[in-house]
Amino acid sequence: MRLSGLVVIVVVALLAPSVARADEVKITARFFDADGWPSLFANFSPDGSRATPSWKRCLPDCGDTVAVSQQYKAGPTAAGTTFEASATVDGVTTTARSTAWNGQVSNTAPPTFDGQALIGQTLTPRRGGWTGGWGDEISLLGMRACPTAAGTDCRAMTPSSIQPGIYPEQIVLDAAYAGWYVGAVERRVTSGSPGPAILYRETPPGQIAALPAPVPGQTVATSPLLGPVPNPPPKASAPVAPTRKATIRKRALRSSSGLSLATLACSADCAATVMVRHGSRTTTRRVVATKARPKAVTLRTGTFPRRATSLRVTIRFDGNKLKTSGVVQLR
Repeated sequence: MRLSGLVVIVVVALLAPSVARADEVKITARFFDADGWPSLFANFSPDGSRATPSWKRCLPDCGDTVAVSQQYKAGPTAAGTTFEASATVDGVTTTARSTAWNGQVSNTAPPTFDGQALIGQTLTPRRGGWTGGWGDEISLLGMRACPTAAGTDCRAMTPSSIQPGIYPEQIVLDAAYAGWYVGAVERRVTSGSPGPAILYRETPPGQIAALPAPVPGQTVATSPLLGPVPNPPPKASAPVAPTRKATIRKRALRSSSGLSLATLACSADCAATVMVRHGSRTTTRRVVATKARPKAVTLRTGTFPRRATSLRVTIRFDGNKLKTSGVVQLR
């Protein structure tokens, strides 16, 4: 799949109130930010306007309130920490606790890819290694192309690195990327992470994808770039078959060297077998022609009886089963 030059990004709401029991607080989403630290959302149900959740960090005991907001961006957080959201409505306090945080999201091994940086090659990205997060992380994996080895202004050759559930991850390297650098890109997200709704159509051959690739960072890893992609070798021209033509005269041309019966014209050096027949008598000779000038097929006077009025001439070029035949009048 190749990305089109027209890309429309539609904003997707980060939070939709989940179905919960009446009059309680609930942690509705947990993600991590671009720096790999936890970010959580909580709502009071059924009417979120009645209370704003309060947040505490627990390791294992919960400390003081650290934030009063629907979203809590925790920043640097030790592994094993859980988060408690609470809300008090009509004198009743309800709480909700997150799963344990496993530490800052970190790349331990960059992604790789199979295939060479050559036009027509299939490039297939392979996942790297990661630690940290909530334990339900997934990788958005794909290929990127960059106009320079510095890796700036890179394009997402596959949309699979941008939005969950979009495939394929591999791509056949188009000639439009000649001079570019290519590599794998892997973005780490939680399994429930929202993403932009990408509306795209397949990129026509000969065009560069327009969708920006994820920028390398704490939660985005890239393989080394390979390139520049060389221009494809020029296609070899199909060999032109040499032209060979035999022209048999309707009437022999007499000269001091004999009778001229036919002419051979070839675009390259050629040879032919010439058979001349009169009645039951046949004579055969080899004639070699060059591309420089036509070659006359001549017959010595006296080869056939003087009473002969016509001769049957058959010419077949070497390597060609087709024959050219005709009758040459002598008078």
